[in-house]
Amino acid sequence: MADAELSDAEAVRLLQQGDEAALRLLYHRYLDRVFRFAVRLLGRPEEAEEIASETFLQAFRYARDYRGDGSFSGWLFRIARNLCLNRLRRGRWLQVISLEELTEEGWGRGDDPAGEPILRLVVQEALRQLPPDYRTVLMMRDVDGLTNGEAAQAMGRSPAATKSLHFRARQALRDALQSLLNHGERP
Repeated sequence: MADAELSDAEAVRLLQQGDEAALRLLYHRYLDRVFRFAVRLLGRPEEAEEIASETFLQAFRYARDYRGDGSFSGWLFRIARNLCLNRLRRGRWLQVISLEELTEEGWGRGDDPAGEPILRLVVQEALRQLPPDYRTVLMMRDVDGLTNGEAAQAMGRSPAATKSLHFRARQALRDALQSLLNHGERP
């Protein structure tokens, strides 16, 4: 079977047996997604590179501990999420998230993917105002395309709690956008 045809579960099994090719396969399969996720949460590409590297170091270091209870991607994004939250807790605040990055991933597509400059700033400000868990679930579900189950696994929540959090995050984003667009002020 060609490397590209290996499922994540098969690649992880090979990795747990010490197969370096499986390690490379999973790294190449997920590096861009983990990096983009970290950029969206942290706002700084250089910090996101560090987080992506550390995510894979930890994932590969603890691959033998992966039990396969959930998806590999959910487990990997949980590592990335925890590393990002730790970085934010150490006093490095969220920077501006560009609307182009969001639309490249299919969130908010329209005839003009770059959007209006004013609207871009409003969306950035609205996202910045959201609590980290709201930003996280929005990025995982709406931007990175994780299933509810994968996002739940990554966030350490039940699928029902994640679905509820996602709903509340969308409401909070909508409310923040409405407030900023209607009043030009913070909610």
